[in-house]
Amino acid sequence: KPCSWTMHSPRAANNEPSSSTDIERPALSISTSAGGPSPAPCACAPCSAPRCQSAPLPLVIVVIIALNYIPYVLWTLERRRHLALTITLVVIFHALLGLVVCAWAYTCGTDPGVPPSQWQRRMAALAKARPGSSELKVCRRSGLYKPPRSHFCSVTRRLTLNMDHYCPWVANTVGHYNRKFFLLFLLYTCLLLAYVLLSIAPQLPDLFDWALDGDGRWVGGVAYAVVLGVMLAVDVLLLLLLGPFMCLHWKMAMRNQTTIDGDKLPQYDIGLSANLEQILGRRRLHWFCPCYCDGPVGDGVHWPTKTGGA
Repeated sequence: KPCSWTMHSPRAANNEPSSSTDIERPALSISTSAGGPSPAPCACAPCSAPRCQSAPLPLVIVVIIALNYIPYVLWTLERRRHLALTITLVVIFHALLGLVVCAWAYTCGTDPGVPPSQWQRRMAALAKARPGSSELKVCRRSGLYKPPRSHFCSVTRRLTLNMDHYCPWVANTVGHYNRKFFLLFLLYTCLLLAYVLLSIAPQLPDLFDWALDGDGRWVGGVAYAVVLGVMLAVDVLLLLLLGPFMCLHWKMAMRNQTTIDGDKLPQYDIGLSANLEQILGRRRLHWFCPCYCDGPVGDGVHWPTKTGGA
């Protein structure tokens, strides 16, 4: 689908006339087809008291990982049965676990993005040149000029670019610069849970018999079986909950929607590939890599819209 990037004009900030046609007006702007603005470098999310208050919740994820790691890795290796197959399964488990942990860490630690100070100064200059202009939106909570699709996070007390929601499980706001990692975290978590359940299912009869024999070196007899049963119950429950949740978020990403805005802004749906590039980045080889790489397409302030969009 054809689209155009909304770019703020330097001439507009000086109140000079422009011959270009405005496509979208968060402030006086011009549209250009040249590539669009560049993303900011990856930055760490600042620590704050509200984030620290939700910090214990990510520890639950550590407990769930340990609950899977002990039976799936330590116990299966300790049994020494079908060793070649067991080692192969354990290696795949560690590869998926590495992807989950990396995506989770980036979601927790990456700054979702706030309106750049340079853009704020440009809007302030425009406000002086065009006093009372309805094109300038100001966030009532932060007092900052508000770019399109940005929202104030009541937990972190920051105006966040393309805010989706605040997630206590990662103790961070999901926004423009870390939404990729949140999506990958959901995807790889569901893949890991499905892999564990499918690969351990054929081993369950022997594994329960071995656990009840009490030959292990960690805990004895019935405790082994209890840990194994709890692991299976938690994994099944998480997969049933996270599976639909993951599908919902990937569906919104494909349509260039967020949890807050929903389908109220259809002008930003510029096609499947372009929508995903604004989250996962321009290079498709990097889409499923849980690292920042080149970052998402765009700076979270200026957004391309359908030709003729509002």
